[in-house]
Amino acid sequence: MAEIDHWQPVLRTNELRAAPAAVKLAGRELVVFRDGDGRVRALDDVCPHRGMRLSLGHVEAGNIVCPYHGWAFRGDGTAVVPPARNKHACAGRWDAIERHDLVFVKPSGVTAPFPRLELDGFHHVSTFRREIDAPVELVLDNFIEVEHTPGTHAFLGYANTDDVVTTVRATDDHVWVRNVGPQKPVPRLLRPLANVSTGDEFTDEWTTWFSPVYTVYDHIWRDGSTGALKEHLRSPVFFVPIDEHRTNLFVAVYARRSPYGRLGFNMLSYAAVGLLSRFEVELDVEMVENIADKSTSLAGRKLGHFDTALGKARERIERIYRGQQPR
Repeated sequence: MAEIDHWQPVLRTNELRAAPAAVKLAGRELVVFRDGDGRVRALDDVCPHRGMRLSLGHVEAGNIVCPYHGWAFRGDGTAVVPPARNKHACAGRWDAIERHDLVFVKPSGVTAPFPRLELDGFHHVSTFRREIDAPVELVLDNFIEVEHTPGTHAFLGYANTDDVVTTVRATDDHVWVRNVGPQKPVPRLLRPLANVSTGDEFTDEWTTWFSPVYTVYDHIWRDGSTGALKEHLRSPVFFVPIDEHRTNLFVAVYARRSPYGRLGFNMLSYAAVGLLSRFEVELDVEMVENIADKSTSLAGRKLGHFDTALGKARERIERIYRGQQPR
């Protein structure tokens, strides 16, 4: 098994329009397009005729047409005759599917489990993608430790990690982390929108899986005095390598409470939560991209209590995601 042998998102659904889209996954170049029935399709982004990028062509009658000599290919990669001059020509085919407002792909013929997100009872708030100039390991490192939240984040997380109780558990195929502590200060104007107040008990719990590499976060706020549940967000985040040095981050945000609650005020709350989520991720991106030493090795690092999950995640990335047996 290799990095590409998993169901992984490559685009948000609304990024795929009438024109074909070029994407890169773990160094492999693909073209994604819609066939005549509107189904999403994916092929290697290279024409088998003379090597032109198919993504520079166009879609006609549900087939992708190479811009160089006009050869056309169906969604399954087979050539269309005419205008193709060689009926045996075939472009490399990938399986593709749309789910959760994302376009997922995997190599055709590879058996892989689809990510389990368990979103029943949750309502979609927003989905966005961010390209990060850092390898997938460093991006994941940032998102599975809580120690950076006091200095990096504006609203999300804890003001002082000394007040946070962290628990880490690992199984053969996933790593689970729970952090519990008081919510950092929340500006007064944001409190009714986010339904969160300073000092509420904030549980930041997540599970990281490795086929593909993704983490499902549960952000849970309870009233600091009564313990009553106030807010519950679930956020699947996918860490998808573009190549050895860059990562696509796909973030989806879901809320437990209906958008139509509180006389429709939750709709405004959804908009605020979506914007705040993007803002907080941008703070993460800025920090990760400014790391001076982007080596993925943990050798020689002076790791602390909050870094326990990092080593466990690295072992599972190599064994499960990349399919390399431990030495």
